[in-house]
Amino acid sequence: MIQIYSAGNTDYEKNGDMILMPTECHIKAKMNDAWYMELEHPVITEKIGEAQLNRWKYIEEGAVIKAPFYNGEQLYRIKKKVKRDNMVEATAEPIFMDALGDCFLIDVRPTNKDGQEALDLMTANSKYKGVSDISGLSTAYYQTINLIEAINGDNENSFVNRWGGEIFFDNYTVHVNKQIGSDKGVQILYGKNIKADGFSEEIDNYNVVTRIIPKSYNGHMLEGESPWVDSSLINHYPVIHTKVIQYENVKLKEDANEGDEENGLTVCDSLAVLRQELVKKCNAEFAAGIDKPAVTIEADMELLENTVEYEEYKILETVGLGDTVHCKHRKLGIQTDARVIEMVYDCLKQRTESVVLGDFEYNYFQDVSSIFNRVDSAIRQDGSLIAQQIQGIVDGMKASLRVQKTIAKKQDVRAILFEDLNPASSTYGAMCLGTLGFQIANSRTADGTDWDWRTFGTAKGFSADLITAGTLAAIRILGATITGGTITGTTINGVTINGSTIISEANGTKIIITGGKIKIEVTQAGQANAIELTYPGGNTITLSSAGLSMRDNGGSNKTLIYPGRITINGRAL
Repeated sequence: MIQIYSAGNTDYEKNGDMILMPTECHIKAKMNDAWYMELEHPVITEKIGEAQLNRWKYIEEGAVIKAPFYNGEQLYRIKKKVKRDNMVEATAEPIFMDALGDCFLIDVRPTNKDGQEALDLMTANSKYKGVSDISGLSTAYYQTINLIEAINGDNENSFVNRWGGEIFFDNYTVHVNKQIGSDKGVQILYGKNIKADGFSEEIDNYNVVTRIIPKSYNGHMLEGESPWVDSSLINHYPVIHTKVIQYENVKLKEDANEGDEENGLTVCDSLAVLRQELVKKCNAEFAAGIDKPAVTIEADMELLENTVEYEEYKILETVGLGDTVHCKHRKLGIQTDARVIEMVYDCLKQRTESVVLGDFEYNYFQDVSSIFNRVDSAIRQDGSLIAQQIQGIVDGMKASLRVQKTIAKKQDVRAILFEDLNPASSTYGAMCLGTLGFQIANSRTADGTDWDWRTFGTAKGFSADLITAGTLAAIRILGATITGGTITGTTINGVTINGSTIISEANGTKIIITGGKIKIEVTQAGQANAIELTYPGGNTITLSSAGLSMRDNGGSNKTLIYPGRITINGRAL
């Protein structure tokens, strides 16, 4: 049902002022770009008894249309109306775009905040709400600017340019997440040369690389007559695609500068280790898809509906904006993952009418030319995590787990989905089990069409937003913040770290290190109250509340410094 509310009626929880009967009503959405509705309504007069009903007269600038979208009913405000002899045409925008005029940021300065904290400050004291799962910290100043410009404007201070993110509108709420949409395991084949209208595909091999010749800082290369690394897909193409990639962030120790490792560069002790590192980087480039073509597919379900190809691509009606689709080339056998970057939704038929599949990268990462400018640096200098390194692991697990259901019919029996869709239930959530592993979720995605899977387990490992455990052994923790816990091991024992303060307390003696100072506190009588510095050879310096003493390993040449006097070998100076 499509309803319309007059400009002065804001009670959108109740029925509208009139039910519309349009002949066309579509919502067009593009990733981090314009969303709008196009509606056509006939100019007709209906007779109901003695009364006359003119629905079309309610279509006015400023009125609000409520229409179904794939994530539920959405509100759109009419911005433009054109009346013709027999038809009224209207163009409307998501109601969140009202913030262009009625949500103005005079002086808002989210400082060292994550995405959610920043949006909370930006939408404070307004009817608008922002939701974000971006954990990286950043800072931005918004002065005399409206909320829409602050979120996705051209200025370098905009939220998308500072924190990154992909945008999804949901009435008065905007989601700006690391990635919108989900991977529902949808697979399609391309490369069939379909002649039917409504389907087009563009396969771009221009940037494909199947052989990498890596170079480190200062030009170090792999040894031998074949100083390259080949992709496992190299024989899928008629020719080899070779490229030299310069990894300036990989250095030999003799070429390194002070602070390189702290700044995220890889410093290798030997040429052999450096070459191993170069091979790892090449293989990770291939894992990131440098050896796969860029695929852009446009499919119009309405035009395809009466063709023999329709059944093959009908599954695209189930996808939404940002969703991942696995596209496999019929002849080459190469699978490229594309995302829904544009879509048109038919509000009358309540289905996705057309989609554009392709690559999407927001501006936040335009300054990174290669995945390996960041793959080995899990922590930025400001202490925030680089989510892409972790996200790659999660996305890989998610894709393999979801594909196990739709990749082949015979595998349906190998995966089981348990879910409770009632948000009020104490068991609300989902768990999927299959031969490839398991995944668990306790919330839905922003568009409400899938579960927001955050915990994964496969034979290769586990990944989760939060892991609570009794004992973790033989692990490596990168980019961690440890709060409210005790670390016991061969290196750290009985030490509490709280911000910039380190406290070690045992047997009645407490050592506090904070602000560049060391403080010793004795809480039990008879305890030593001293700092003893012993050097190779046995020479020792002892600091205590009484003063300072120095002696060699034989105990001779003893120097004592007390308050007000100095004694050397028992003789006062």
